Amino acid sequence: MFCKKCGAEINEGAAFCPKCGTAVNGEATAKTQVIEDGEVKYQLKPKFILGYKIITSVGRGLLYFLIFAMYFFSEIEDTKNASDVIGMLIGIFFGIMVVCIIIKLIFENIQYKHYEYNFYNTKLEYIDGFLNKEEKELKYKYIREVTMSQNIIERLFGIGKIKVFTNASSGMNNGAYGNSMRNRNGIQIHCVENVVEQYNKVKKIIDNGSQGE
Repeated sequence: MFCKKCGAEINEGAAFCPKCGTAVNGEATAKTQVIEDGEVKYQLKPKFILGYKIITSVGRGLLYFLIFAMYFFSEIEDTKNASDVIGMLIGIFFGIMVVCIIIKLIFENIQYKHYEYNFYNTKLEYIDGFLNKEEKELKYKYIREVTMSQNIIERLFGIGKIKVFTNASSGMNNGAYGNSMRNRNGIQIHCVENVVEQYNKVKKIIDNGSQGE
């Protein structure tokens, strides 16, 4: 007996063609592809760059200083002692700012070592295992858009951001805090080296994974 579709020889009593899967009675068999998600296809880890972090931290500190200075300068009415008071306040503020920046950089350096963005066949998993443990998972089929961006400072240091938006995302997440886009529907990855190359890899994995489900 031979298959009506491909002509391959079929043993007596067989229900389907061993070559093309066509049923002996003429009906094709349905093939189901099972996608395994137990293995990480690609891992992306953000890079802690000290120079970039110092510039951005000092920039925020100077902004806070201007707000601080405008408030206290308006409260000082005694012009005779104003310069002494202003000098003391500036010294105190900058001392506190330097200490805070150093502590912040130390903790961020440790935290960046615990950031993981694991891309599986059908999902993206975000992990932060430092201090307060945080995990987040996005199925590729729910991802609406993947974008890449670089501001001027990021371009100087050769890094950028990759943002992953889900169907529920508003698309207006520029002000999202941190890598995990807390309280937002998506994931934002800061300080990505070779961001264009990494973006293309990530987008290809997500596109292939969403089509395969």
